[in-house]
Amino acid sequence: MHRWLGCILFVGFALPGLAQPGKGRWAVADDVQRDSFHLRRTFFPCSVPEHYAPDTSLLPESLVYRIRINVHIINDSRGRYNFSEAEGRRWVQDLVAQANNRLAANQKPWLPQGNQIPALPIPFRYVLTGRPYVPGDDGIYFHYDDELFYMNKKARGPGVVNNVYDERQFQRYGIQKDTVINIFLIEHHPDSLFSPTYKASHDGVGKSNHAKLVGQYHLSRKITLLPNGDTLRFTPWEAAGLFNHELGHVLGLSHTWNLDDGCDDTPKHAGCWNFNEPPGCEEVSNNVMDYNAYQSAYTPCQIGKMVMSFHQDKGTRRFLIPDWCSYDPQKTWVIPGGRTVELNRSLDWTGDIIVRKKATLVVRCTLSLPPEARIVLQPGSALVVDGGLITSRCSRPFAGIWLQESRRQRPAIVWKRQGTITHALHPL
Repeated sequence: MHRWLGCILFVGFALPGLAQPGKGRWAVADDVQRDSFHLRRTFFPCSVPEHYAPDTSLLPESLVYRIRINVHIINDSRGRYNFSEAEGRRWVQDLVAQANNRLAANQKPWLPQGNQIPALPIPFRYVLTGRPYVPGDDGIYFHYDDELFYMNKKARGPGVVNNVYDERQFQRYGIQKDTVINIFLIEHHPDSLFSPTYKASHDGVGKSNHAKLVGQYHLSRKITLLPNGDTLRFTPWEAAGLFNHELGHVLGLSHTWNLDDGCDDTPKHAGCWNFNEPPGCEEVSNNVMDYNAYQSAYTPCQIGKMVMSFHQDKGTRRFLIPDWCSYDPQKTWVIPGGRTVELNRSLDWTGDIIVRKKATLVVRCTLSLPPEARIVLQPGSALVVDGGLITSRCSRPFAGIWLQESRRQRPAIVWKRQGTITHALHPL
């Protein structure tokens, strides 16, 4: 027994990149306690969106996910009705930057009036992503197609082409469809623009794997003269509101003003565009998923719904850059002594986890750790895997569970409701 334990310790100290916080050993199956009583409990916290909203009382910080996108500008065959390649490339780069700026400056929601809903940080950003096998590919593409460069608002009905729901742009020009959100910039038909009854608004649609934005080129050419003599132009900052709105649909959000979107912090309302627009409007929303002039606020539940989808294999996880597979020794999560932390959400953590003396970590969902990372249990601490899964969602396993013992105290590992630890270099 002593000789076998010594071999385990030798392997542990030989692992590259691991800071050894004191002597110990890798946990084995004999260290696990099973609580059969709790197998009869029914508790499903992993599907509650609010559990995925940023919470500094639970985590010191969370991973900022990077979402892969590309953008396609579709023009007519003569290049007359959409951005040129030089201007279009600048517009798209600025558009993505402004959309990320809006994410970084999340605002407190205005509705319901007098609410105490906080403006939480939004833990994701968009990244233009080209094909890695094509040198110089920046994820911005230009197409010249007389059939698909425009949208006609009057084209309605199932199977009708050239309306905003027409998927032919994605079917014909989509690139890396399974791993990158494709976004298409198209315009209104030039004949429609000359009609006095046609309103060339800033439209769009967001589906499960792509989005479409309509009218940015036309609006960028339009100058509005204000009553005080100032001029107003449509810029990428204004366009970024609809950009985030349609990407919100791709990431799992619904409209809020007239539907039950699954969030208690997004009340239904009249759907006013702005104050006194239309006349009489007083309660105006600034939520990104409403149609309003601001689109600057995400609620905690909305953030949670998007982040929850990031953890689902059949959700939007496929669009993320897998940063959770890069071990960062500076991202150590320390659970203080005497505290119990209940992890009622799935989590990608990129560093080690240290559970101090007399502290407890309860894992009820999926906790993913990168290669080389480990969970360190100090004497008298406890790791409770209550129906959850501790694993590595990477090609290589995480290191395992490191136990530190004293003469009087040992750490405890408890499994409840068929909790599981898998894909560890040192398995239980």
